[in-house]
Amino acid sequence: MTKKILYYICITIISFLLTACSNTAGEDNVTEETRIDEGTDTKCEVNYSPYDGEHTDMFLSRGDKIAVIAPSSCPSKEQTEATINGLKSWGYIPVEGSHIYDEIYTSRDIEEDLKWALEDNDIKAIFCIRGGYGASEIMDEIPLQLVKDANKLIIGYSDITVYHSAWSCSGLPSIHSCMSVTFDGLHKECADAEKAILQGSIPEYTCKSNEYCKKGTCDGILIGGNLSTFCSVLGTHYDISNTDEPYIIFLEDVGEDLQHIHRYLTILKHSGVLDNASGIIFGEWIDMPSDLGDYLGKTRGGEYKSIAEMISRQFLDDLDIPVAFGFPAGHGDINYPLLMGEKVHLCVDKDNYSLSFVSK
Repeated sequence: MTKKILYYICITIISFLLTACSNTAGEDNVTEETRIDEGTDTKCEVNYSPYDGEHTDMFLSRGDKIAVIAPSSCPSKEQTEATINGLKSWGYIPVEGSHIYDEIYTSRDIEEDLKWALEDNDIKAIFCIRGGYGASEIMDEIPLQLVKDANKLIIGYSDITVYHSAWSCSGLPSIHSCMSVTFDGLHKECADAEKAILQGSIPEYTCKSNEYCKKGTCDGILIGGNLSTFCSVLGTHYDISNTDEPYIIFLEDVGEDLQHIHRYLTILKHSGVLDNASGIIFGEWIDMPSDLGDYLGKTRGGEYKSIAEMISRQFLDDLDIPVAFGFPAGHGDINYPLLMGEKVHLCVDKDNYSLSFVSK
């Protein structure tokens, strides 16, 4: 072996060792970013009233068949089995979509499962296994008349916000609630409320107000869901914000920083969605970066100590409508179900706010 070759071998080894040491040292100095939740500690009382609207035939009875599909992202085997076994424990007959165990599937596969669930006359409702991303691509291909003719509840939240908007545009109720986690660790009172609402026993909520709530009362159909996802329905054929009916909008999100939440709300502001609302309900903000100081703090009049403060200062001054903060629904451990697309009553006062279904 020549001295030149030996030299290059030694240099390579030394370079490798130095890089490894540098990477190890860097790992030691990296601290995991602290994440925080907001709006998760709201005290809430729950009562129930029977549904007596025009869609009584959509609610379920024991023994009904429920389609189990994943009309958004691919679920895990564990999520799928938890959903199937959970629905059986509640007395229903889960019917599996063709692609729920696929590790990879296409938009066409998802569309196929959703159309089957809508068109099969033996299916009473559609239970989504999980959210994720991509529901808007599917709903772009689904006619609203198909949804209306099916006359079936869809159950889910997060990316399923797309379908809630479509169902509301079709004049049908839907249920904003947990999916597979309903049967795998959801807070018992929330799971009980979801079990009840499926059979037409509608929860009525009374929650503790905070300093950012705006007093007032209003009625309107309940729309919304996940904030970032709801922005994706604007301008589509299933955009419920174009309704001529008064509406109350519910909004929550997960994993977004202050800048993103501000941006999404600005989109809703520019689109007239906030200005046209009869009332607004903000839910939980989950898994956010703890440092709220970098955004707007040094350039636009002081730092924000919370998402609620940012919303209050940036978006609510010119809105003379009731606004509630911290409703116990979203991506946290507490996620109470909501009946979307139906008329509800919101009453906000100094100490409490209440949300209840409006009977016919």
